[in-house]
Amino acid sequence: MSASPQPRRRLRLGAALLAALTIAIALVTLLGLEPVASLPPALNQTLNAFSQLLVQLVAVIGALALLIGVSNLVRFHAAQLRKFPRGLYSLILLLSLFGVLIVRALERGGVLRVGADETPALSLLLLDVAQVAVESALTGLIFFALVYAAVRLMRQAVTLWNALFLAALVIVLLGFSPLGGGEALSALREWLLSVPVNAGTRGLLIGVALGIVVVGVRVLIGRDRTFRE
Repeated sequence: MSASPQPRRRLRLGAALLAALTIAIALVTLLGLEPVASLPPALNQTLNAFSQLLVQLVAVIGALALLIGVSNLVRFHAAQLRKFPRGLYSLILLLSLFGVLIVRALERGGVLRVGADETPALSLLLLDVAQVAVESALTGLIFFALVYAAVRLMRQAVTLWNALFLAALVIVLLGFSPLGGGEALSALREWLLSVPVNAGTRGLLIGVALGIVVVGVRVLIGRDRTFRE
């Protein structure tokens, strides 16, 4: 018994036109932010004014979206305060949020001043302290995860690629460690970061750029599956 043919997907013209219009507006905005020498000055000024208007609209919409997200966050964690012990984390988050907002409001109003004019604001100091603590914790977790992954790889099979991964891991970790092997190991670490790692990063960026171009072309011609039924 032959399989029944699948129905053809119908193109949703309105969605495809909306996506194409959005991409066209984005391209015009980029042209306005970076003036083109081959275009007349009057056209460059018009495009620049249009681009600045769009950027301001996006900033306002982003601020409103942030306020809605923060209000939703506060409402959710306020409802979690009745549950113990999970509500303790919600209480800490709410106290931190309102504490930073109050400190920033007092700084903007000129009520709270810390040190001389060259001293960073207290809210920025609090952000730096929290960011450094989180980054240090994540760095420690990444260190143990990499060591554990290297041990698992070598226990499963000793291959050339596993050995290269283990060697690169040891060189980079010892190169950043104060107990490293001196200038030779530091130079080798810098070479690994500047040549192979840089080449891999550029390859990933080129792949992302090609993927964006392909997806953009498919959207413009209406061939993307998102706009088909």
